[in-house]
Amino acid sequence: MPDEKRETEDLERPRILVDIKTMDDARRVEEIVKIGYIQVALENISNWIRVEEDLSESYEKFSRLLSRPEERETANALHMLSSSDAEILRKKLMEFEGLNAESRKRINIVKKLANGV
Repeated sequence: MPDEKRETEDLERPRILVDIKTMDDARRVEEIVKIGYIQVALENISNWIRVEEDLSESYEKFSRLLSRPEERETANALHMLSSSDAEILRKKLMEFEGLNAESRKRINIVKKLANGV
Protein backbone atom coordinates (compact mmCIF):
# COMPACT_ATOMS: atom_id res chain seq x y z
CA MET A 1 0.00 0.00 0.00
CA PRO A 2 2.79 2.54 0.63
CA ASP A 3 3.65 2.43 -3.10
CA GLU A 4 0.11 3.42 -4.08
CA LYS A 5 0.20 6.40 -1.74
CA ARG A 6 3.57 7.47 -3.14
CA GLU A 7 2.28 7.37 -6.73
CA THR A 8 -0.68 9.53 -5.73
CA GLU A 9 1.58 12.01 -3.96
CA ASP A 10 3.80 12.27 -7.04
CA LEU A 11 0.80 12.98 -9.25
CA GLU A 12 -0.43 15.72 -6.95
CA ARG A 13 2.81 17.66 -6.71
CA PRO A 14 2.48 21.41 -7.03
CA ARG A 15 3.22 22.77 -10.48
CA ILE A 16 6.35 24.82 -10.96
CA LEU A 17 5.31 26.34 -14.28
CA VAL A 18 1.96 27.65 -15.40
CA ASP A 19 0.35 26.11 -18.47
CA ILE A 20 1.56 27.51 -21.76
CA LYS A 21 -1.21 29.35 -23.59
CA THR A 22 0.70 31.19 -26.34
CA MET A 23 3.90 30.77 -28.30
CA ASP A 24 5.24 33.81 -26.47
CA ASP A 25 4.52 31.98 -23.18
CA ALA A 26 6.41 28.99 -24.57
CA ARG A 27 9.40 31.15 -25.51
CA ARG A 28 9.50 32.77 -22.07
CA VAL A 29 9.25 29.43 -20.28
CA GLU A 30 11.97 27.88 -22.46
CA GLU A 31 14.25 30.85 -21.77
CA ILE A 32 13.54 30.59 -18.02
CA VAL A 33 14.45 26.90 -18.08
CA LYS A 34 17.67 27.60 -19.98
CA ILE A 35 18.78 30.57 -17.88
CA GLY A 36 17.42 29.50 -14.50
CA TYR A 37 18.20 25.81 -14.57
CA ILE A 38 20.41 24.55 -17.39
CA GLN A 39 22.97 27.36 -17.30
CA VAL A 40 23.06 27.30 -13.50
CA ALA A 41 23.64 23.53 -13.54
CA LEU A 42 26.42 23.90 -16.14
CA GLU A 43 28.14 26.58 -14.06
CA ASN A 44 27.82 24.60 -10.82
CA ILE A 45 29.10 21.38 -12.37
CA SER A 46 32.02 23.25 -13.96
CA ASN A 47 32.90 24.77 -10.59
CA TRP A 48 32.56 21.39 -8.88
CA ILE A 49 34.98 19.87 -11.41
CA ARG A 50 37.54 22.55 -10.57
CA VAL A 51 37.04 21.89 -6.84
CA GLU A 52 37.62 18.15 -7.31
CA GLU A 53 40.71 18.84 -9.44
CA ASP A 54 42.07 21.17 -6.75
CA LEU A 55 41.32 18.57 -4.07
CA SER A 56 43.04 15.87 -6.08
CA GLU A 57 46.12 18.01 -6.58
CA SER A 58 46.16 19.04 -2.92
CA TYR A 59 45.90 15.46 -1.67
CA GLU A 60 48.67 14.40 -4.03
CA LYS A 61 50.99 17.15 -2.74
CA PHE A 62 49.94 16.47 0.84
CA SER A 63 50.79 12.78 0.51
CA ARG A 64 54.39 13.72 -0.28
CA LEU A 65 54.64 15.59 3.02
CA LEU A 66 53.48 12.68 5.13
CA SER A 67 55.94 10.33 6.74
CA ARG A 68 53.64 7.57 7.95
CA PRO A 69 52.79 5.07 5.17
CA GLU A 70 49.14 4.69 6.23
CA GLU A 71 48.64 8.46 6.10
CA ARG A 72 50.37 8.63 2.70
CA GLU A 73 48.14 5.81 1.42
CA THR A 74 45.04 7.59 2.72
CA ALA A 75 46.02 10.88 1.07
CA ASN A 76 46.77 9.04 -2.19
CA ALA A 77 43.39 7.27 -2.00
CA LEU A 78 41.67 10.63 -1.50
CA HIS A 79 43.63 12.00 -4.47
CA MET A 80 42.37 9.14 -6.64
CA LEU A 81 38.78 9.53 -5.41
CA SER A 82 38.77 13.23 -6.24
CA SER A 83 40.27 12.50 -9.68
CA SER A 84 37.56 9.93 -10.28
CA ASP A 85 34.85 12.33 -9.12
CA ALA A 86 36.16 15.00 -11.49
CA GLU A 87 35.94 12.53 -14.38
CA ILE A 88 32.38 11.55 -13.45
CA LEU A 89 31.46 15.23 -13.31
CA ARG A 90 33.03 15.86 -16.75
CA LYS A 91 30.70 13.19 -18.17
CA LYS A 92 27.72 14.81 -16.43
CA LEU A 93 28.79 18.17 -17.82
CA MET A 94 28.72 16.73 -21.33
CA GLU A 95 25.19 15.44 -20.69
CA PHE A 96 24.08 18.86 -19.50
CA GLU A 97 25.72 20.46 -22.53
CA GLY A 98 23.51 18.17 -24.61
CA LEU A 99 20.47 19.41 -22.69
CA ASN A 100 21.64 22.96 -23.31
CA ALA A 101 21.82 22.31 -27.07
CA GLU A 102 18.30 20.83 -27.01
CA SER A 103 17.08 23.84 -25.08
CA ARG A 104 18.51 26.19 -27.72
CA LYS A 105 16.68 24.19 -30.39
CA ARG A 106 13.37 24.47 -28.53
CA ILE A 107 13.87 28.21 -28.01
CA ASN A 108 14.55 28.70 -31.73
CA ILE A 109 11.47 26.67 -32.66
CA VAL A 110 9.11 28.62 -30.41
CA LYS A 111 10.68 31.96 -31.45
CA LYS A 112 9.95 31.15 -35.08
CA LEU A 113 6.40 30.14 -34.25
CA ALA A 114 5.88 33.22 -32.05
CA ASN A 115 7.04 35.42 -34.94
CA GLY A 116 4.70 33.66 -37.37
CA VAL A 117 7.51 32.07 -39.40
